[in-house]
Amino acid sequence: MKTYIDAVSIEFYQSPNTYPIKIDIPEKCPCCETAYALKPETAVCYGSDEQITKAYCIFFCPTCEDCFFVSYDVIEDQDDMIGILCETFPFPKTKTVFSNGIASLSPNFVKIYQQSEQAENQNLHDICGIGYRKALEFLVKDYAISIHPDKQSEIESSFLGNCISTYIENEKIKTLAKASAWIGNNETHYIRKHSNYDVQDLKRFISTIVAFIDYELNYAEALDLLSSH
Repeated sequence: MKTYIDAVSIEFYQSPNTYPIKIDIPEKCPCCETAYALKPETAVCYGSDEQITKAYCIFFCPTCEDCFFVSYDVIEDQDDMIGILCETFPFPKTKTVFSNGIASLSPNFVKIYQQSEQAENQNLHDICGIGYRKALEFLVKDYAISIHPDKQSEIESSFLGNCISTYIENEKIKTLAKASAWIGNNETHYIRKHSNYDVQDLKRFISTIVAFIDYELNYAEALDLLSSH
């Protein structure tokens, strides 16, 4: 949600004016993850009458009764000053929860994926993609080993692309994994070959791979249940 704030200049002894700045209100409280839509309790800005460059807001969450801090980069857009959300403190604690089946199949995937989320939450966008790419490799290889346990050493030492082509039999998972690997390589290489795809697309494809693997694990469990009677 966007709203206008009246930000008081930090250099109030030189410029006691307030400046209307249009900002995005955070969608969630980073302390408790509750949906949020309230204006800040306090707003200040930094710069001069000619150019305001930064804005800082303190928000209060009535759910957890805690405050959080947001900084904005301020740009001019025609007659408006626009605050672009830059950093939030404390850092959001968003963490994807995976099923017991996925956690059992590939615990390292879960660990690396969640660590990558923490990097993303801290705005470390240049490195979180590398982490998601690594998480993908653990997921795909652990899944392949579960299908071909006799080929474990070959799978572990193979390149990800070769592993996908040779040991993944489900065509939908194979297609998603190959596309994910291509996007993931964007995050590790100097030149991006697929510039119209980014980390969010990589996460979207990984979540779909997880869904297909979950389906297969649940289906296998159901077969075992039926065969036991």
